[in-house]
Amino acid sequence: MPRIAFALLLLLLTGCSASTRYNFKFDILSFIPQNQRSLNIPSGYYLAVYPNLEGQLVPLPISLDILERGQIAIQGNVVNTGSIPMTGSYEIRLAPESDTNLNDNSGGDVGLGRTSFGVAAGQSQSIASSVNLSATQNSAAFNIIKSGSFRVAIRVEVNSNGGRFDLTAAQATVIGRPFALIK
Repeated sequence: MPRIAFALLLLLLTGCSASTRYNFKFDILSFIPQNQRSLNIPSGYYLAVYPNLEGQLVPLPISLDILERGQIAIQGNVVNTGSIPMTGSYEIRLAPESDTNLNDNSGGDVGLGRTSFGVAAGQSQSIASSVNLSATQNSAAFNIIKSGSFRVAIRVEVNSNGGRFDLTAAQATVIGRPFALIK
C-alpha cells in the first residue's frame, strides 16, 4: 500500500512541476458587439483608434509568476468604395489597464506591427497581423501584458474616397507558469 501512495504522490508532484505551462487564449472580438465590428471610412484623410480610444480591456484571470511569451493577432478586410486608390496603414496598440487613451503615446501605450496597404477603387483586401511578445521581442509590449490585464486597439490611418474596415478576428494568447520555485 505505501508503494501505491508513493506512486500517486509522485504523479501529483510531477503534474505540479515547474514545467507546467498555462496557455490562455482570449477572443477579443467576442467583447465587441457585432454592429461595432466595422469602421466606416469617410472621404479624405481619416485617423481612428478602433474600437475606441480606451481600447478593449483584456482581463488576465490569474496571476502568472513567470510569463514566458504572448501573441496578439488580428484579421480583417479593407474595402474601397471610392473611385480612387485607397492607401493607409494600421497597427496594433497595446497599453496597461490604467491607460485610457491608446493613441497618445503616454501612459504606457505602444504601437506594434505597423502594416501599410493599398486598395484599388472598388476592390477589397484582406489584412492580417500577428505580433509575438517576449523578453527579447517587443519587450515594451511584453512588459505590459506581464503586469496583468491590458488594453488593446487598432489604429487605422487612411487616405481615400471612402470605404470600410471590417474586423473579422482578434485574439490574444498568453503563455506562462502559475508559480516559480526559483525566480
